Amino acid sequence: MRIFTGTTAATGLTVGPVVRIDRGMVGLHRIVSDPYRERALYDAAIVLAKDELMQLQKHAQDQQDADILMFQVALLEDESFTNEIGDYIAAGAGSAAAVERAERIFAGRISNIEDDYLRERSVDVCDACRRVVDILDGRPRRPPELKTPSILAADRFYPSDLFSMDREMILGLVSERDSVNSHAAIMARSMGIPAICRLGEGMAVTAGGHRAVLDAEQGTLTVDPTAEQTAAARRRIAVMARRRYRPDPLVGKPSRTRDGTSFTILGSANSSDPSEMQAAMKNGANGGIGLVRTESMILNNYDEDRQVMEYRRMLENGDGYPVVVRLFDPGADDGAPWVQTVKTVAAREQLYDTQLRALLRAATDGPLCAVVPMICGVQGWDDFTLTVEKAKEQLRRRGVPFNEEMAFGCMIEVPASALEASEIMDHGVQFLYIDLDDLANFIYVQPQNEREERRKTDMPVVRRLVQEVLDAANERNVPVVLCGIPLNQLNGMPDYMRLGARSFCVENACLTELKASLLDLDMSDQRGQEA
Repeated sequence: MRIFTGTTAATGLTVGPVVRIDRGMVGLHRIVSDPYRERALYDAAIVLAKDELMQLQKHAQDQQDADILMFQVALLEDESFTNEIGDYIAAGAGSAAAVERAERIFAGRISNIEDDYLRERSVDVCDACRRVVDILDGRPRRPPELKTPSILAADRFYPSDLFSMDREMILGLVSERDSVNSHAAIMARSMGIPAICRLGEGMAVTAGGHRAVLDAEQGTLTVDPTAEQTAAARRRIAVMARRRYRPDPLVGKPSRTRDGTSFTILGSANSSDPSEMQAAMKNGANGGIGLVRTESMILNNYDEDRQVMEYRRMLENGDGYPVVVRLFDPGADDGAPWVQTVKTVAAREQLYDTQLRALLRAATDGPLCAVVPMICGVQGWDDFTLTVEKAKEQLRRRGVPFNEEMAFGCMIEVPASALEASEIMDHGVQFLYIDLDDLANFIYVQPQNEREERRKTDMPVVRRLVQEVLDAANERNVPVVLCGIPLNQLNGMPDYMRLGARSFCVENACLTELKASLLDLDMSDQRGQEA
């Protein structure tokens, strides 16, 4: 028996055989031909890889999967990507080695982005490049066929590892290096299966071919458990199953603490995928969809009309509740995926203008709002409001209907915006989102590889900044939503209620857990408690 401990990416418990996804790189010997032949091999591999990706896209199970595959196709067609490989082949490198080098360069740029979610998109680059390399090396590009329901193990999951599998056969996911923002983790949460990441080197090799207990409630994977451990796990699974199929009484219960203080909980979505948004409603998101990311629209080059259609679909799936969209950041690090193909600042601003026009048009259909990331102070907010006015004027000149009163908010995720929050509110912001995780990371400058283990959203400095923002917002009647709440720190949210927070945005799988902790709170004897 051996126990691995990691970070919970999706809660749950399961028992079953472990199947390892093997990249098959051991003992590989390549023969390099002349540059002309190597370039011809590369060109042929690109054609085949794109064909395979487009076939997968046709059978994608949701829009998010389709968007990832579209991005991978776009990467393989990207001029700078192709030139990087072509130059290395011309210098005498083999085609497979040239693709591997480009993978390190392009994925490395994305891996250096501060945003946790975007940083994990580096795996999409690795996935596309690995497909091309496998073609060049003559390796199969099919995931293992699961004959029985199994736990999947890997050093790191690629999106295509999971796209073509029968998801009914996947009991859970365990990985050595993935994070809670990886595609595998997001997929596990949407499927309602347990997942653990950061289990450490050697886990997949050790666990593959053995039975295991995957306990994502505790963040442990027990390989070759004893009969007693297996029986205990199965008893817990039975209890959890009975609860799952019984309507959760908390969902319909009024969102009020024991002393009668009302609060609001919002769900989240990583795209306009109906299943994610409907899951939020089903699990009790009484405040609507609090945060929908939009990077996939930029990655896949959606024009204004296509974006309008997507935003309207979000409103439809939101069933009349407010939907808050997170704008993409045109000033993002040059490693950001969309920046790879956007060559000039003017082109980036054009993308931003297009998104704003699409949002303003779609907002005529319902309560659509937008929150702006990476505003570092009042000047940044003023610049943004001018950009919004420019987008409105463009629509007026075209005679296109739009919502003049659409609400725009500011994301508080860096200390500078927290310190200038009062001034930002005085300059017309209509609501604020405080990203606790990003704020903590920026304050303590945590190394990227330590963030999973050292997220400290309840540290005194973080709470003090949040307290100041909440006090200023309450004085001005500006709504504030707390987001970026790590899965393992939901129990800290009652303390933020005491500081004055009344709205929270969390992963859909955590909605009822957070609601339960807040319902049980009695603030009558603790109001005004200091951070």
